[in-house]
Amino acid sequence: MLAPSVPLARAPVASARGARAVCRAARATGVTKADLAANDKRRAVVELDGLGPILLQEFAGDVYAVSNKCPHLGLSMQGKTPLLSATVANGNVTCPAHGSAFDLKTGAPVGEWCPSLPSLPVVGKKYCGDAKSIATYAVIVDEATGAISVDA
Repeated sequence: MLAPSVPLARAPVASARGARAVCRAARATGVTKADLAANDKRRAVVELDGLGPILLQEFAGDVYAVSNKCPHLGLSMQGKTPLLSATVANGNVTCPAHGSAFDLKTGAPVGEWCPSLPSLPVVGKKYCGDAKSIATYAVIVDEATGAISVDA
């Protein structure tokens, strides 16, 4: 976590596990940990130039950032209605459209690929394609303000 006096760009940051890394280009999200805590799903979607929509998710005390577009068909992981809301459990975020789960830390697919996708009537099988990872981004939380930045 960064001290407020340390500039975000190229600043060494400590991860939740204590490892040190160099920040490439931190982008402020305009979201704080308090904002996530005030949301019943503990998440927010932000649009960042060059990255597109990013899903910020608090889980087990840590904040994660993943693309808000599922790599299967590009549908939103977190949409505007409860029906189009991703679920989070066991450190995984699950696409509401077809049920593929992704590890919040690595973005790797977890379990069956597209388990909720219906079979196509003409060919009688699912069109799933190959399993793909979802993009993940390092998160920096300012300890003093709770401001969340994404390292991308």
